[in-house]
Amino acid sequence: MRRGRNGGFTLIELVIALSLLVVMLGLLWGSLNFAVRSWDTGEARSTQAAERRLSDNFLRREMASLFPMRWKDELAVKLAFEGEKDRVRFVSTRSAGATKPGIALVGIALEENRDFRTRDLVMRRALPPVDAKDFSALGDGDRTVLMPGVESAEFAYFGTDNDLVEGKWLDTWPSGTRMPQLVRMRVKLQGGAELPDFVVAMRLGEEAGCFENSFQRQCGPRR
Repeated sequence: MRRGRNGGFTLIELVIALSLLVVMLGLLWGSLNFAVRSWDTGEARSTQAAERRLSDNFLRREMASLFPMRWKDELAVKLAFEGEKDRVRFVSTRSAGATKPGIALVGIALEENRDFRTRDLVMRRALPPVDAKDFSALGDGDRTVLMPGVESAEFAYFGTDNDLVEGKWLDTWPSGTRMPQLVRMRVKLQGGAELPDFVVAMRLGEEAGCFENSFQRQCGPRR
């Protein structure tokens, strides 16, 4: 007579079943991990884009309030504007704070972040002294981080320093008696990502000592 098989699983069947279960759990864990990382990446990009738009709007509002103030120097006629390749400094009609009415000195440049060993795009604002002759007061000004983790930031300026030549883009602004028509900023983040060019037009009206001529709008120093 043939002996009937006892109920239950053999050791080989149990091993195979456990192996399949491990593989299925591994696939499930990988899928969940990929979904979580994709979610975190998308959220980080959305947050970064929102912060970038906020910084752009803030910069546009600040630079649109540019004021062609003349330094209090009796020996030289020079407007308070410094445009260099790695930084820009100007005077804004927006006050330096709620308790500090009037105009403000503004500087935008990269600064080292020693805590994270990175560089940040930083704006400094300060109340100008009564006898201001330069931007030295910005050294103790209020500090605001516009963009963290920036590898490089380059500025350029469009315009001309006289009425005989057409305007062009310059790495530094040479004129001390005229303002540029446009200011451009190019930012490269750490990791190699390059942001779209930030370009803002200088909105200077007649009330600020600016006037139209045959070639462009220019500003004369206020006395």
